[in-house]
Amino acid sequence: MRPDFEQDQVLSAAISGIPKVAKLIALIRAEDQPRALEAERSYLETAHGLGYEGTEAVEWASTIMVRLRAQTDSAVI
Repeated sequence: MRPDFEQDQVLSAAISGIPKVAKLIALIRAEDQPRALEAERSYLETAHGLGYEGTEAVEWASTIMVRLRAQTDSAVI
């Protein structure tokens, strides 16, 4: 099933929220950050809930996590 425009807007909102989430994760103690970065399953479930299936959903969630990890690493506290 291919997501419609409304679903694409939800996924776009998740992507645009990455900088804020990264800054919040950067504020967490370093030893607790890996747990905070285990959100990929949640992103994958969201993609599935919006109609993305299989490889498309996995690739989307993985891309979100790569961006989130990169921005968390570079976030200035």
